[in-house]
Amino acid sequence: MTMWNSRRVKCCAPVLRTASCPAKLAGPIAVRSTRQGGGAKRRGQTGAAGFTLLEVLVAVAIVAIALVAFMGLHWHSLDDTIRAQDLTTAVLLAQGKMATMGEFPETGEAEGKFEGPELERFQWATAVTERTLDAIGTGKPVTVRRLEVTVRWVDGQQLRHYTLEAYGVQ
Repeated sequence: MTMWNSRRVKCCAPVLRTASCPAKLAGPIAVRSTRQGGGAKRRGQTGAAGFTLLEVLVAVAIVAIALVAFMGLHWHSLDDTIRAQDLTTAVLLAQGKMATMGEFPETGEAEGKFEGPELERFQWATAVTERTLDAIGTGKPVTVRRLEVTVRWVDGQQLRHYTLEAYGVQ
């Protein structure tokens, strides 16, 4: 069933003026309103819009799958951050141990642990080896010492290490 409304409609939008279309509207504008559904309501229908249970379950399943994927990414990100922090700590500890050894330390090997509650997982090992090389131009032998500092730590169930080496010439 179609109903016609003969009220005048006020327009708030600006009107474009062109040569072929005058800006002035003459007479009332008819507005057509139609009723959805094409007739009387059936008994039992309330007309309230909503979602079915199946639609809600599908939406919840999609959200759950997405959350599991994002939680996995977050877990890997945290794991990588902890590994990067451990590696940075190992590099700084190895540089500090190398600095305490001096420029030309005695040959030999040593091991130990770093002090402090946050460093109890880290251990160090040093090795200093010496080689004597013949100089080409002067004929005097040159003594070269290789300094090696290794820092080891346990990451979960894996043993990781970082090695820093330097050379001293005398």
